[in-house]
Amino acid sequence: MASSLRARVAGKVQKLMILATLGAVAAGGWELIARESGRAAGQQVEVSYRHRSSEEQFAPAAAQWKTLGIEPVSKRVFRYEQVTEGRIAVDEDHSTLVFSPYSGRAIRLLAKPGDAVKAGQLLFTIEATDMVQAQNDFIAGIAARNKARSQLAFAEIDERRYRTLSKDHAVAVRDFEQAQTALVAAQNDVRATETALEAVRNRLRILGKTDEEITTFEQTGRINPETPIYSPISGTVVQRKIGPGQFINTSVGGDPSYVIGDLSTVWLVAYVRETEASKIHIGQQMNYTLLSHPGEVYRGNIQYVSTTLDASSRRLMIRTTVHNDDGALKPEMYANVTIFTDEGDSWPAIPRDAVIYEGDGARVWVAHDDKTVERRAITPGLIDGGMIQVMRGLQPGEKVVTKGSLFIDRAAAGT
Repeated sequence: MASSLRARVAGKVQKLMILATLGAVAAGGWELIARESGRAAGQQVEVSYRHRSSEEQFAPAAAQWKTLGIEPVSKRVFRYEQVTEGRIAVDEDHSTLVFSPYSGRAIRLLAKPGDAVKAGQLLFTIEATDMVQAQNDFIAGIAARNKARSQLAFAEIDERRYRTLSKDHAVAVRDFEQAQTALVAAQNDVRATETALEAVRNRLRILGKTDEEITTFEQTGRINPETPIYSPISGTVVQRKIGPGQFINTSVGGDPSYVIGDLSTVWLVAYVRETEASKIHIGQQMNYTLLSHPGEVYRGNIQYVSTTLDASSRRLMIRTTVHNDDGALKPEMYANVTIFTDEGDSWPAIPRDAVIYEGDGARVWVAHDDKTVERRAITPGLIDGGMIQVMRGLQPGEKVVTKGSLFIDRAAAGT
């Protein structure tokens, strides 16, 4: 235990000694530059700088000045932003979940994930008991219709015979009236059976049978238990959640058999913290980057803000629609999202490398035309990429030291 503690202390002391050595080397390098430049001018130089009036101002030697990086203070629009995470999702306005409307066993799967399908294309078939029952009812309906037609034909013949005999007064009027009544009843029976048969025919259409298949079945009478399931829209098979031979039970619900989506447009879905939810509105600009496309910034506007927060994550869901004609954006890709919550104002801006932080304060070295630099306290604000907003302390057009500011800070302090 004690040896382990001594080893950790020794390691920290060694790191501090290395940092001190590096600082001394850096400072010594600057003094060496100044001395060499002084010797080149034939002067005796005792210090590494031409002039030091105070810690607030400093005059680097000519050789030192050449090593500095100096950039002007520019003007830039800074806007308050919220950074959060998001993902690419299927556009639910152009996608659909395909459920099997009937229970049964999957026999054939004709579409795989990633396949492009057309509206009406066969996705899979199942052995459905509903299909068997519907076909059996269709056969029974055909038999009932044919029987009704036969009875109608007999009733028409009987009615014509009694009509002829009635004209010759060979039969009683009552017998002729009974024949007419039987004819009307037979006609009604035919209409009823045809209506029932058409209802069963529509059931077969709903189950996926085409008119050609129904006509063939009517002619052959051979029952086929397979029920085809077709794609309702054109798109891409995003997910397939059934396997060959799997039994699909529609009575207990569950996942869809297929998910078909038109990926020419996708959604960018992002989640905002509850504390920032009040600042989010439809129409605000949002930029986002994807891990799969580093360096590329996509832009859009918020098109939807959820009316409720997610109960588990306590986040507010927002989204925008993104065109994806080339198919580069894939569902479930991770995104870093920046939401701009106001229009912003124009402020002085400087590179982040120019700012020196010490405690709660920040300062920069301002370069003048006479090749002197002045230390000045500033109030930094928002950060946009490599630039930082200056709320107080600088004006556009002034110049700041971006490269070598730390060495000037040490030299001006005499360390």
